[in-house]
Order: sequence, then structure tokens, then C-alpha cells
Amino acid sequence: MPPATRHRYNREPMVRSLWRTFMGPSRDSRMRYISRPLPRGLPDETVVLALDKAMAVNPDPAYLVETLPAALREVTGRDYEVMDRSVRDVTGIHMRRSVMIRDGDVGHWPGYDSRRYSMLSSPADAAAARAALAEPPTRMPGWEPPGPPGLAAEPSPAESPATGAAPSDGAEPEHS
Repeated sequence: MPPATRHRYNREPMVRSLWRTFMGPSRDSRMRYISRPLPRGLPDETVVLALDKAMAVNPDPAYLVETLPAALREVTGRDYEVMDRSVRDVTGIHMRRSVMIRDGDVGHWPGYDSRRYSMLSSPADAAAARAALAEPPTRMPGWEPPGPPGLAAEPSPAESPATGAAPSDGAEPEHS
């Protein structure tokens, strides 16, 4: 086969992946804040550079969710989604801060936006749901709570104004 029509196998990604497999994940102490796995094509060294930039903005790891996306965008030129994966015990004393880096909307299923949980959907729907929850409860139509005990209630339109009793249905009224 002539050399001009021969296809060359792309060995570079395979060798890089094999090298990463042999070397294992980064043992850098800053990587303890990053939950595995990382997105494809985002090596540990790039994440460590982004972590340096994010920690320069705010050294508290609790704020990595806010500072790391901008640092990743600056280092890689791509937008990555950073999710908080921190865990703690019920007392709140022992806490482990970590974030997960995802590539875009991975795992965002099509029915997510049409769910009935309006607080989790768009900001306009969330505002409408908050407004509905803030309104005072309405009473059932035709029902009013009874008045305070010991006070005579005003006669309703169904009662006869002359006697103060309901219209007769053939039964004898009670006498006191």
C-alpha cells in the first residue's frame, strides 16, 4: 500500500490514557476537594491549576462552588458545571467539603424541566409558587367559622326574621 493512502492510528490519546492509568489520580493535597470521576479531557494538572486560582480568590473550600467555575473557564476556556458534594454528620461537627466537576448538562434528563415541583423549575415559576404559598389560606365557599360562645349569632337569610327560627318544615317549633 502506498504511504499516501495509508491511515495512521492516533496513538496519542491512548498513550495519555495509559499513562494516567499507570500514574493513578493526582496525589496533590488540593485534589481532596474534588469528587471523582473528572470529565473526559480534563486532566488532574489542569484542575490543580484551576484550584490554585479559585483558592486565591477565596481560600475557604466551602466557596469552591462559586469560585471554581470561573477559574476552570479561565484555565480551560470551557464552561464546566460545579456541584456541591459536601457531606457532614447530623451534629455538623465533622464535615467534608468536596465538589464535582461535570461537563455541561450531563445527566439532565428531558422531563426534568416539566416536573410538577415548581420550586425547582424556572425562576418565574418559582416566584409564582412562592407568592401562592405566601397568600393567606382561603375559606371553603359557604362556610364561616362559628362566632364566640355565648353571643347570639345574627340570623342568616335562610331563617325567618319574624320568629328567628328556620321556616317550618311541618315539625312543631320547640318552646322554652
